[in-house]
Amino acid sequence: MKYSIRTRLTILITIVFLSIFLFLITAGGIALYLGLNGKIDSELNIEEKRMTELFESEYQGLLFENEDERKFLRNEIVEDLNETYHYKHQFVIFSLESSTSRRIFAGGELKNVQLLLPKNFLSQKDGYYNQRFNGRLYRILITNKDWGTLALGAENQTFFEVAEEFKEILLIGMPFLIILVIVGGNFLARRTMRPVVLAAETAEKITITNFESRLSEYNKKDEFGTLVTTLNNMIFRLKDGIQQIQRFTQDAAHELRTPLTILRGELELLYQQDDVSEEKRIALQKTLDRTISLNKIVDDLMLLVQSASGRFSLNKKIFRLDQVVQETVEDVKILAENRPIKVSLISCDPVEFFGDEQLIRRLLLNLADNALKFTQQGHIYFSLKSHNDVVEIKIKDTGIGIPGEELPHIFNRFYRVEKARTGTSGGSGLGLSISKWIVAAHDGEIHISSELSKGTIVTISFFKK
Repeated sequence: MKYSIRTRLTILITIVFLSIFLFLITAGGIALYLGLNGKIDSELNIEEKRMTELFESEYQGLLFENEDERKFLRNEIVEDLNETYHYKHQFVIFSLESSTSRRIFAGGELKNVQLLLPKNFLSQKDGYYNQRFNGRLYRILITNKDWGTLALGAENQTFFEVAEEFKEILLIGMPFLIILVIVGGNFLARRTMRPVVLAAETAEKITITNFESRLSEYNKKDEFGTLVTTLNNMIFRLKDGIQQIQRFTQDAAHELRTPLTILRGELELLYQQDDVSEEKRIALQKTLDRTISLNKIVDDLMLLVQSASGRFSLNKKIFRLDQVVQETVEDVKILAENRPIKVSLISCDPVEFFGDEQLIRRLLLNLADNALKFTQQGHIYFSLKSHNDVVEIKIKDTGIGIPGEELPHIFNRFYRVEKARTGTSGGSGLGLSISKWIVAAHDGEIHISSELSKGTIVTISFFKK
């Protein structure tokens, strides 16, 4: 699937923004986690020093074998620890080791916390550890002393509470954020591509007959400015080159017209002389036909050059289109005499038409001439219909037809269909180009459909104003 550059820019902007957003969220989460851990670690360090001093100053008697003293101190330390840590969401554990026994004293928020610890948890090296009790996370500092192990724990749930709340916010806000990013990305992409869109719209209007348009000036000195300047320079060079070709073609056609006219006149005079032998008369006839064909090509070239350069002046006026069609049909019937071809006008609605009458006659004769050339036998049908806001002319023949792959090219200048059409047609390959120009000059459309060995249908549509 192909996407437009604007769509790809929108996707790219969205991906980049969301990637940065996720990176910042992740970095913020890590910073928050480390910050909260650092704060708790500092508090645990302070408590570790306080508990060490407390034990070494008041409860070292627990290490001795005096049972009465131990019993008194044991009750005393547990009460002291519970009083100190019960309301702080903290706990403390003293693991006292001697050569004969190991005694553990604990106090704080969690009752019998020493029983909740994993096996050998207190045997670990000095450091900070995370442990979960009853679904809540605690940060634990373990310190090994000469007299045993001291473990202090403090609840570390704040980060996860914040994370849980932030998760809920993201679940609700993320869809809106994504939509906002996509809309914003599309807006930025649209603004970024605006010079290209404007350039494309202007370039679409530039044709061989309209080289005056230029891409809108883009004053910013960036890649788009360079592109616009380059394209405008290219259009200027193309205009200059095409104008040179048009001048050459027009000059050549003009120079050829006079000698061809003289040659045609001299050939006609020779043909009309009584003392010309039949053999020479046949040769003169062929030469005269070719001269007439050359004259027609020169006239067609002159017309195409003038139309392409916009110098041809249309002589538009109101005339009866139905009469022109009827007269064309009569002319075609005369041309089809002595040939197995039937020419019919199957319908002809009365139509008053605003246009260049001579060009319309030329259009109809061009298309009728094509139908005659490529219909060896059969029928040629003409019709003129006026309905709603459309005037439609159809010319249908039962000739040899046009291959489907050739149809897109038949309006090109000097293009002739060779594969499907045998023999010498005598055409110049300019008739359909001229026909298309005449229809376009009258704001109409021309369409040709064809099938090999079945015939061709030419449909001309003029739109009423």
